[in-house]
Amino acid sequence: MIEKKRHSLLMRWRIDRAVARSMRDDAAQGRHFDVVRRSIHGTVPSGKGGPVLLAACNELYYWEFARTFLRSIEALGAPERFHLHLCEPSEKALADVEAMASSLANVDLTWTWDDGKTALQPAYPTIYYAAVRFLLAPMIIEATRSTVLCLDIDGIARRPISQALEVISKDEDIRLIKRPGEKSVRRVLASALAIRPTEAGMRFAGRLGRAIAAIFSMRPRYHVDQITIVRTVEAMEARGEITAVQMPLAFADHEFAEDSVIWTAKSWQRKNSEAFTRAKGAVNGAFQNS
Repeated sequence: MIEKKRHSLLMRWRIDRAVARSMRDDAAQGRHFDVVRRSIHGTVPSGKGGPVLLAACNELYYWEFARTFLRSIEALGAPERFHLHLCEPSEKALADVEAMASSLANVDLTWTWDDGKTALQPAYPTIYYAAVRFLLAPMIIEATRSTVLCLDIDGIARRPISQALEVISKDEDIRLIKRPGEKSVRRVLASALAIRPTEAGMRFAGRLGRAIAAIFSMRPRYHVDQITIVRTVEAMEARGEITAVQMPLAFADHEFAEDSVIWTAKSWQRKNSEAFTRAKGAVNGAFQNS
């Protein structure tokens, strides 16, 4: 458990500097990013096509949530591309995700994994688990030239995700959940972030990934994904370099509305709620023989 739910003033200053470096030079902090890139094994998706749904998790969350999320997407019957990154998985988990990829008819599942060494850079591995998808995002956009939708893994799909995203996609570079009434890092919710393969979108993905990789090496003691997204978006908006529009809360619904695209259980209280537990049971019950 993370002890203090905030960054020190010194760490905030260092995070701001890391983002500023990425903004000044698109090659800056590449060595930190390359350390993470070299630690990743497996295969990212390739080829242009529909959006790639991207999530990451450790072993615990794989068994508790990732399999349910993938099954819920499969059960909807619409074609989807999904990339899953596993943090320090066991051989059992790797064998299971391979078997799952073979069993899914509607989900084109690819996966990567790491050995856990980079997760030791922050003070708590959970900081890495929450942010690593944003380091995979620029790799996948580069390989596919397709939209990447970064998601929390503790979700249940209620409607076809890519179809819902494509309905609202227009000329934006990124789409994210902005919360104007919140202060500081809470101005953005990191649960659902779509990055389109525009020039600005790809630049944003690269800057965000390199900044986060550099911040890992500073041994942060609190989560870095939200604050780095906020700082990068605001810096690029201030320079007129990006079009960032609102992502509907239906893509990360913590209140579990019936017409939402994804139910996302943001806290353990919501994960253990009757509504989410019942929905998990229904999804997994339908796949009990697979």
